[in-house]
Amino acid sequence: MPIVNLQKDIEIEIRRVRIDDISAIAAIEKNSYPDPWSVKMFERELQLEFSNFFAVIKDREIIGYVCFWTVSDEAQITNITVKEKFRRKGLGSRIMKYIINFAKAIEIKKMFLEVRASNYPALKLYEKFGFQEIDVRKRYYSNSDDAVIMSKIL
Repeated sequence: MPIVNLQKDIEIEIRRVRIDDISAIAAIEKNSYPDPWSVKMFERELQLEFSNFFAVIKDREIIGYVCFWTVSDEAQITNITVKEKFRRKGLGSRIMKYIINFAKAIEIKKMFLEVRASNYPALKLYEKFGFQEIDVRKRYYSNSDDAVIMSKIL
């Protein structure tokens, strides 16, 4: 289980999600999004062979998670979320570094994601890591937000 230094005073662990992590992950999700994934959706991720689902832990508390699907040599980031009180501390960058390195290690050549056009912090994070906008899905989300489709060649 790799330990990742976030800042001098913050150490995190990133590991595969286990079934007993799902309730904490669902609670973070519910507090983060207007249309959160359900517990059953997260449980399903654990059963999908192509799903890579990781928890981010600090002092035995789940403070974030990331999920991405792999098909052939491509990956689709489906969810990346940090608990509100841990945002703006560089954790999103650490998670992105981790999954990009993981993807490269399993010979992924291209990554995709979609993000709400109104989610400026996420857009900036993805741009920082070299993701580029390739399309927009108009009124994609239930609140009529557009979805920005982004990709990155690894």
